Amino acid sequence: MKTPNYFEKNGCLYVQFGAPAPASPSPDMAPGCEILLSDFMQQWLEMMKSQVRPNTLDSYRYMFRKHIDPFYRSRGTTLQSAKPSDFQDFINLKYEQGYSPTSIVKFHSIVHKCLRYAVTLQLIEHNPSDNALLPRRTKYLSKVYDQNQLNRFLKEAKNSPAEPAFVLAATYGLRRSEAAGLRWSAVDFRARTITINHTAISNRGQVLYTDQVKTKSSYRTLPLTPNMRKYLSELRRHQKEMKRIYGKDYYKSDYVCRRDDGTPLRPDYITQEFSKVCKRAKLPHIRLHDLRHSAATLLLKEGFSLRQIQEWLGHADISTTANIYAHVQYSDKVNMARRMGGLLDIN
Repeated sequence: MKTPNYFEKNGCLYVQFGAPAPASPSPDMAPGCEILLSDFMQQWLEMMKSQVRPNTLDSYRYMFRKHIDPFYRSRGTTLQSAKPSDFQDFINLKYEQGYSPTSIVKFHSIVHKCLRYAVTLQLIEHNPSDNALLPRRTKYLSKVYDQNQLNRFLKEAKNSPAEPAFVLAATYGLRRSEAAGLRWSAVDFRARTITINHTAISNRGQVLYTDQVKTKSSYRTLPLTPNMRKYLSELRRHQKEMKRIYGKDYYKSDYVCRRDDGTPLRPDYITQEFSKVCKRAKLPHIRLHDLRHSAATLLLKEGFSLRQIQEWLGHADISTTANIYAHVQYSDKVNMARRMGGLLDIN
């Protein structure tokens, strides 16, 4: 993190991030002076530019501007005088206003991170938001397509410009950002591999292309299946033909998922198309991200271990894989029940 620079103004001690490091602040400097929590958070958010991805920082700023700043500034809450009750009051208010437990946890999380950093700077002795009681979150149970449903979906997806993204998500369990950010330079037909090392992220109405992926484990190399190798070879030939037809009007890029005129597919467009394809295929509605879950569930059903699936999906922690996919489909439960019925004499 950037080094904090302390300075005195009007008898008060302030902190500025990213400036040349001065001597440590004197403990007897500006006794009793207090900094508004909102003002400190604004400076902290500027420092976070180097710590989080741009779209994550945008979400932090939105939550601060919309929810956090109005509450704590109107109270005059300061960094040094903030009490646990201040943070509990904020949580209770947002719950009464009808915000979901997930949203409230996010709001509180960035306040907590900011105060944790204030502790490391020794501006406060402890984090007063540590023991706030948060509303209980309901665990989301992902819905998945089985093999037949996935094949129905992919058949209907042939009529969509976003078909390549859907094929990649269903086969490899790629995240939306990974599918939209896949480049031809990452596809090695000779070695028969694809490498996940680039993403496309929606950010303030624009698309941010970056060599950053979600976690270190998200950087991964996967083998090209025979069907995928054939599919991508035909797709590349089609794109070369489209480039010839469009001529000077063709948008030059290296992205695999793109329109006939060469324009890369936007992540939000892929999501919109997904819902349309599901509807046309007369399939139950699921989220685009659930294609990733569907791919993993099929692998689990085929007997692959959670460790293998973790590496396939690029999860940083196997507990993430276990929490999401360690379930047994009902048809398997029926077989298990039948087996147990044959083993035990209960009549």
